[in-house]
Amino acid sequence: MSDEELLSAAQAGDADSLGALIVRWEQPLFRFVFRMLPRYEDASDICQETFLRVHEKAHRFKKGSRFSTWMYQIALNLCRDQARRKKRWGLILSEDAEVDDRTADPREAVGSGNPLAQAERNEKSDAVLQALKHIPPEQREVLILKEFEGLKFREIADVLGCPESTVKSRMYYGLSGLRSALVRQGIDEA
Repeated sequence: MSDEELLSAAQAGDADSLGALIVRWEQPLFRFVFRMLPRYEDASDICQETFLRVHEKAHRFKKGSRFSTWMYQIALNLCRDQARRKKRWGLILSEDAEVDDRTADPREAVGSGNPLAQAERNEKSDAVLQALKHIPPEQREVLILKEFEGLKFREIADVLGCPESTVKSRMYYGLSGLRSALVRQGIDEA
């Protein structure tokens, strides 16, 4: 069943359909939120709240829309609310984000291959997470949705509620800022 069909079934009271959506989306959603708010507890809370709102507001889902776009929109708004509560993005992102075993993708833990190659990938991943802290939030949102979540520019525009041209502009400047931040960290392959 598609995500939209599962949501429709959940609206009709089928708890198993909601559970299937949660199982399908919990890892991608957590990775997205963790990149926005790199503290395990915050990301976990936002994910739970997102799924709770999906359940409570399923009746507001527009037919013909994509579930993933709607879900990311809810999660992004919750991330922004969290940032407002902390007064500004810099306060959240200045906290050291410690990546621990709870934040790792379980698929990466199994059969990860060469330990040296895995260590290098982890180092680059940590460098990118650190570099993301040094670009404006609007650009960071676009980069995360495009590069990490694989959304198309049109989908990102729908999530953010802005024109596609604005998304592309934020992407361009975000990549430039990310590249500069990585170079400052000594990563030459920026």
